Amino acid sequence: MTQPAPVVVTGLGPISAIGIGRHDFWQGIAEGRDGRRAPEGDYGSLASTPLVAECLDFFVEDYLESEKTYLDRCSEFVLAACALALEDADLDWRELDHARFGLLLGTAYGCLDSMQNVTERVQGKGMRFASPMIFTHGFANSASSLAAIEYKVQGPSTAICAGDTSSGAALQYALDIVRWGRADVMLAGGVDVLSEALLRGLDASVRGADIVPGEGACLLVLERAEDAVQRGANILGELAEVGLGHPHSATAAALTNGARRLPPVLTYGHTFGAELALRAGSALYDMQRQHETGAAYVEVTDPSGRTATAVMRGYE
Repeated sequence: MTQPAPVVVTGLGPISAIGIGRHDFWQGIAEGRDGRRAPEGDYGSLASTPLVAECLDFFVEDYLESEKTYLDRCSEFVLAACALALEDADLDWRELDHARFGLLLGTAYGCLDSMQNVTERVQGKGMRFASPMIFTHGFANSASSLAAIEYKVQGPSTAICAGDTSSGAALQYALDIVRWGRADVMLAGGVDVLSEALLRGLDASVRGADIVPGEGACLLVLERAEDAVQRGANILGELAEVGLGHPHSATAAALTNGARRLPPVLTYGHTFGAELALRAGSALYDMQRQHETGAAYVEVTDPSGRTATAVMRGYE
């Protein structure tokens, strides 16, 4: 039986309250930056949310090659995370085989700002006052679709909504696609952003009083190890396995057997659908800092009890 090819991470595109881009994100972890603070966005009057973790230094214009007519914050994060990840991997999307270049994006809540905009117009003034343009931006897959258009992604591409385990599901799917040869390069990870609609809908009794809502995105560039070595890529680590299920299941035990558990970085808040991808990014930092060649894992468990686990290995 053909053995699956090892898959490595060659690029990282994080956007978080403690750093934007791999180097800044890793520096934020090293310095112990804390992005949790009183809200400064339009939702700042929500008394039930005394602390949030906002990406205050993010400006999408820094990452776009052309001006866009309309983007909500979720789509801005995704387009920027793609640009950051590809730049970090030293890949020019124009030169890729577009049919073998894919994008898998996990999100718990998607483009709530656009959805709320359309809903409020329809409910307040009637159907004819809804913007057809904004309506097309209000779906869970709007951001991934815009990114696929922007970067000419013609390989496997979809959006996955699975609560806090969303980016875990995206990473698992992308890992299988690359290791079995269905694509050469995959962008995979997740996104969720803060909004009035999200903060009003969160139930502190469900998410836990100690959880600070945050926003962020993180996309990983995945390639087969052989391809990455051949092109001289800077390999950050190996994505060995990704599993979804119950934290105490036999599958979870098998995945993490012999691996070191890495604690989460709490200072950028809880980023919902982007959480596992950002934790994977922090795990790569920890493993490189310690020159670790063994296995380590990060995990996320959502309020329903579902868990996503990513096992990383150092690469030499």
